[in-house]
Amino acid sequence: MEINESGTVGSRFAAYEKSSGVGLTHVEAGGLAERIGLRAGDRLLAINGHAVEDQLDVRFYASARRLRIQWRSGESIRETVARLRAGENLGWEIEPFEPRRCTNRCPFCFVFQLPRGLRRPLYFRDEDYRLSFLYGHYITGTNLSDHDLERIARLRLSPLYISVHATEPKLRARMLGRRALPPISQLFDFFVSHDIQVHAQIVVCPDWNDGPALIQTLNDLRRYYPALRSVAVVPVGLTSHRAHLPRIRRVTPRYAAGMIDSMKPVMREWRRALGERVLFLADEWYLRAERKVPDYRGIAVAPQFENGVGMVDEFLRPWRQIERRLPQKLANGKTSMLPVKTRPRSATVVTGVSAAVFLRPIVARLNSIEGLRVHLVVVRNRLFGPTVTVSGLLSGRDILDALISRRRRDFYLLPTNCLRPGDRVFLDDLSLDHIAAHLNRPVVPIEGTCRGLVKAILAP
Repeated sequence: MEINESGTVGSRFAAYEKSSGVGLTHVEAGGLAERIGLRAGDRLLAINGHAVEDQLDVRFYASARRLRIQWRSGESIRETVARLRAGENLGWEIEPFEPRRCTNRCPFCFVFQLPRGLRRPLYFRDEDYRLSFLYGHYITGTNLSDHDLERIARLRLSPLYISVHATEPKLRARMLGRRALPPISQLFDFFVSHDIQVHAQIVVCPDWNDGPALIQTLNDLRRYYPALRSVAVVPVGLTSHRAHLPRIRRVTPRYAAGMIDSMKPVMREWRRALGERVLFLADEWYLRAERKVPDYRGIAVAPQFENGVGMVDEFLRPWRQIERRLPQKLANGKTSMLPVKTRPRSATVVTGVSAAVFLRPIVARLNSIEGLRVHLVVVRNRLFGPTVTVSGLLSGRDILDALISRRRRDFYLLPTNCLRPGDRVFLDDLSLDHIAAHLNRPVVPIEGTCRGLVKAILAP
């Protein structure tokens, strides 16, 4: 129903006339949105009397079965009532919001340690509670306004992911590169009072927020359980591009081993007192110390997975079952990957320094299969420096330089996390096709699972 052809509105819609609303980028042909008169380019102003400012409002208020929708189409404001049948959706796509930029100056921020010349989006530092809710991005909460907090409570944006680093106000301000900050306890008290769950991370910088400061931070956080759902303690990542940044001591194998030993009784006490696993060390501590990574079977680590908690365990867990089913030999001539049938199949697995620790035994076992030869190539990170050891931060140039002398191999496998999501481009804008052309062999990205690795190596 059109309210006013001239585009002027009565008092009932005055609140929405000044609102920019949320744009529709696509309306599905034949869908409910199209049937009620919405078109791409229109702007949603309100749903059931609630003004909408981004996709979070739209998701929240459009979840009802009966919807009164106001929108702007050209110069006119229109309204209609729509009823959703069970299983039906509106058939529209909403414009993405512009992420908020971080204004902190954390001396350990990875973006500040990037070399010049990479693509521009890599230098963007987001600090947006909406991205925290939608995608698990960690935020410090230092830019949250009263309006933001009201929306978090009203829309039930739970859980959120909070970078804590330290709870002592002066130390936390120093960690975030700020002169002063209100106590983070105020933020957590608000979350608890509004039933907002939180996952927290602490990036440990040696000589900054470790030792007694870390224990104090953990003690302060623990009192927020059960709203506090998990805490990950993560080692700082340092590149070779730290000019004009404060000095931070790198995490050595000895330091990592000390952290594991000191945190064992703390984690044990948390588990005893809380009745479940809430406090975790990132896998990187164990890999750097060359210690066995914990078994997380039956434990909910998914919220901290991107912090490196449980990644190794998830990769290795299927290995015992897979190993029992490995063939004694490859059937001769069963694969098109073998240009010469009498020559063993030769596969090269590309990885970073960290993953090599647990990949070597798997590769050794695969090499016991007759007719198969698997080569593990550990690529040193020259783009960011030798202290950056994860495969996801390897550049295309470093990978190509490591493989160029191995061009006689049948095919090459590398983890998909080396590549930008959605395409075949590395951090340094080198493409996967470029590497394959120089090697004159297939270069295949594989998912980071043990099953995916073995299947790619053995598949004909």
